[in-house]
Amino acid sequence: MARHRVRHGQVLLDESEPDLTPLVDCVFLLLVFFMVTTVFLHTKGLEVDMPSQSDSQEEQKKDINLFVDATGKIQIQGVDVEPDVLAERLAKAMEEANNKNIIINGDGDCPQRYIVFVVDEARGVGVEGIAFAREQEE
Repeated sequence: MARHRVRHGQVLLDESEPDLTPLVDCVFLLLVFFMVTTVFLHTKGLEVDMPSQSDSQEEQKKDINLFVDATGKIQIQGVDVEPDVLAERLAKAMEEANNKNIIINGDGDCPQRYIVFVVDEARGVGVEGIAFAREQEE
């Protein structure tokens, strides 16, 4: 659009400067539109504990293995444990092994209720990480 100037009663057309107001408005609206519709994704990955070379305490950690057979019989490091003393025996094994992670090895025919019982008891004594393993049939 051309602007009109009035100088002493005369109408002059000033076409040397285009009107940039609509262009600036359009660019601003596009900028606002893209800012509002942009989705910032925060992808979550797996947390991996990498072993450190310098930490000697990490090297002293031993695995704590719990075995649960098909009848619900529980063993910690190969020693039979009664269900009513599982929590205190597990706490003692964690202290001896200097480890707050356990590995539960379950028989393929073991009912879930025994595994859930072991997990509940382990969480009750402060186990931080639980891994599950199962012996494969040949």
